[in-house]
Amino acid sequence: MSAVSHDPPERHNPPFAGWRMRLRAGFARFALTTLAGLLLAAIVHIVTVLAIPALSRHDAAHAYRDLGTEGHAEPVPSPGNSRGLPALREADPHVVTAICSYDLSAGPMRIVARTGTLPLGLTLHRQGGGVLYAITDRAAIRGMLEFLVMTETQRDERIAADEEGETSRELRIVSDTEQGLIVARVLQRLPSDRADAEALATGVACGAAN
Repeated sequence: MSAVSHDPPERHNPPFAGWRMRLRAGFARFALTTLAGLLLAAIVHIVTVLAIPALSRHDAAHAYRDLGTEGHAEPVPSPGNSRGLPALREADPHVVTAICSYDLSAGPMRIVARTGTLPLGLTLHRQGGGVLYAITDRAAIRGMLEFLVMTETQRDERIAADEEGETSRELRIVSDTEQGLIVARVLQRLPSDRADAEALATGVACGAAN
């Protein structure tokens, strides 16, 4: 009498079991990638926040804050100067540059520049970087450029003090930072123009507004 073997029936996985496993693996990889990205972003944010004080001490407004404090623009020093100030990056050898720093904590500042035979331009730079305003000698009136630099609060106070019914003709530039730079640039057409260009650039007056 022969024994009949009864093998257990073959089990078949459900048709979607493989898809479920692959789907779970995909979600796991996505979750890990997202978590790693968030962790990296958090680290970058923390490092950036901690570096802000150091970075802010290396911008142009901080580096040149001692220039122009005597009421007129001072020329940007050449490399290796005794004052230890940095030279301008990518400075044009045909342009004479002078700087007035400003601090509006004590009130608005008045900028006055006389024009000459050489092209003159003035730019207002906020602390931390960025140009707020630019003007050239083409806008001069009777050979003079003049404007006031102030905070928004100081502008509002000055408007309130204006005579009722009269529009002030003075040009008022609002700075969103209390500190910054007025940069005067004069183009010398010929090497012999150097002295005139320096006189024009350093002749820019910057002092407290009345």
